[in-house]
Amino acid sequence: MHPLIDTKMVETIRALGHTFDNLPERIETMKAMNLPFDRPAENVVIMGCQNLKMVPNAVEKFARILERAGVDFTFLSKEYCCGNYLYRPAIKAKDETAMEECHTLSKEFVGNNIEQAKKLGANRIILFCSPCYPIYKFAFPEENIIYFPEVLLESMGTLECNQQIDYYAGCYKLHRRFAPVPVDLKSTNQVFDKIKGLSVNRISAPSCCFTPAGLGHMLDHVQADTMVHICTGCYSQAVVNMPEDRHVNIMMLPEFIDMIQTA
Repeated sequence: MHPLIDTKMVETIRALGHTFDNLPERIETMKAMNLPFDRPAENVVIMGCQNLKMVPNAVEKFARILERAGVDFTFLSKEYCCGNYLYRPAIKAKDETAMEECHTLSKEFVGNNIEQAKKLGANRIILFCSPCYPIYKFAFPEENIIYFPEVLLESMGTLECNQQIDYYAGCYKLHRRFAPVPVDLKSTNQVFDKIKGLSVNRISAPSCCFTPAGLGHMLDHVQADTMVHICTGCYSQAVVNMPEDRHVNIMMLPEFIDMIQTA
């Protein structure tokens, strides 16, 4: 294995599915949240190996929206990490040989999830995790793989919300280094277009919000009291760094849609 690739991390993903040891117990957490898993379904949702810890409310609200719309879906009890953390040393070193090996490993890990989905009868994979999206699409371009806002678009109906929100789509510069596949941003814009009365302040991302300049740009351009995200990384940056005295309600897109539907 290439010296830039973390062998222990590879072994952990192969054995446990996830990358880190500080994650909640997956099956028990999904049972507590009443999330369906491992049942035959037309759609399998890949939530991302860390999102039960990072954004559990967003995952739960996403499931509730699909249930209300009658979407046939399931999660997986064991979900293999796409391996995106393996790429970082190779990206930093600009080592193409290491990158190729990362792509091979990702195809192995992602293939495990797709195989499970097909055994459950699924004909579509829904990705809730933004780093997963380009890696999955690059590894298996022939498969029916979509980003989660597209399913929200199908499921939400026409809604009404007479307010202004801030929307920070994110830059996805790191994601494009994982794999040369653009993230689907069009479907989120279509979601907003279906909400009557909604005014959207779209905040640009000239640099990554994990840099001081990018974070400052994001925070400085907030105009409303509700901020919506589709990238969990950008969401976490906003939650951690937004000054409390600004009283901004920071939400992932499914939380926002659920709020309107249940108002």
